[in-house]
Amino acid sequence: MFRFLHTADLHIDSPLRSLALRDADLAERVGSATRTALSRIVDACLEHEVHALLIAGDLFDGDIHSMKTAAFVIAQFERLDAAGIPVFLIRGNHDAESQLTREIDLPPNVTLFTGHGGVEELPDHGVAIHGISFARPSAPESLLPKLRPPVPGRFNIGLLHTSLAGAPGHDVYAPCSIADLTGHGFDYWALGHVHGRRIHAEAPLIVMPGMPQGRDIGEAGPKSATLVTVTEGRAELREVPTSAVVFERVTCDLGDIDDWRDARAAVMGALRAATPADEGWLVARVELRGQGDLAWRIRRDLDLFSAQMAEDAQAEGRMAIEKIEITLQDRAEAAAHGGARADLVSLLHEVCETPAFRDRAIDMVRALSEDLPPEIRGDFGRTEEDLAAVAIRILDEGAEEVAARLSAGAAAQGEEG
Repeated sequence: MFRFLHTADLHIDSPLRSLALRDADLAERVGSATRTALSRIVDACLEHEVHALLIAGDLFDGDIHSMKTAAFVIAQFERLDAAGIPVFLIRGNHDAESQLTREIDLPPNVTLFTGHGGVEELPDHGVAIHGISFARPSAPESLLPKLRPPVPGRFNIGLLHTSLAGAPGHDVYAPCSIADLTGHGFDYWALGHVHGRRIHAEAPLIVMPGMPQGRDIGEAGPKSATLVTVTEGRAELREVPTSAVVFERVTCDLGDIDDWRDARAAVMGALRAATPADEGWLVARVELRGQGDLAWRIRRDLDLFSAQMAEDAQAEGRMAIEKIEITLQDRAEAAAHGGARADLVSLLHEVCETPAFRDRAIDMVRALSEDLPPEIRGDFGRTEEDLAAVAIRILDEGAEEVAARLSAGAAAQGEEG
């Protein structure tokens, strides 16, 4: 029997500049969560008495130069060394551009595969571990030809950092197909690079474990590492939770609520339901939905509502609100004004939905994103499709905002009258 833990894309101490612009304390908490994820990975290795830890690239982030980061990683590897657990590591594209990967003095239990490729045999377990690192930050060609053939009579594991045939939001790195991997003859492919977990094939097993700690709402959901137990040539997989902070999109329907305080209580209820059961933190992007009497007021005073919700979340503990989005519609105002507001909203949306108008809006958002500092361009998404979705959402929210402002003005005039 051979048991190992497979992980990748830790990006230890990766800076979160865009989040820091909104909330520096939250950015610091999420930034330190990558360290906690590595600690949890090591804890899991010790708890499950694994025979090896496999890291398929991007342990570090290219922007990191701190030797404190290096010292932390070394200390975690030394915990495994004290338990007699080896670590097998390859460099990914971010590692290849990091100073730390060239300066760090790894403990003796760590095998770092080079850009020439190599294989390490564990004869006591009947296992051969193959790996190849990125020699440079870019790898436009497949690295498979540099890997040796399977070792006969062994359970062969391949460590590879690759975008496979391509993935949304990810540049092309060391491209190869599932058929290419299958044809190489290994029994298990321990992949890295794409941040979402996916089992691409079962014979052989081709596993992308996903990153162990999300860093923004684009990497939402709980994260994990993959525990693999090999018995008589057959592998069994199990997810091991690793994330200390979980990003989630949380929806709250305010359709039947007409009191400001009740709306705050409803949002808190939705946040509590989404908070991780363990000691982890929730960082939520909250969407307010429904048709209710509070719609125009919340739209008008969103800054106040957001500030109060931030205080409520802080008082609750183990949760924070990254952003509040509104898709609320005002039922009462539409009826009170004989449908005039509803007609206005409908007209605004009709204009916004014309292809020419939307194309112009997408072009404007793209131009705006290109003028922003690189660290906050990610707020407009990771792909062209993401950017288009942001532009369309801005149009839809703008239509509702205009109507809400008009409703607020009409309501104020009614009170004065």
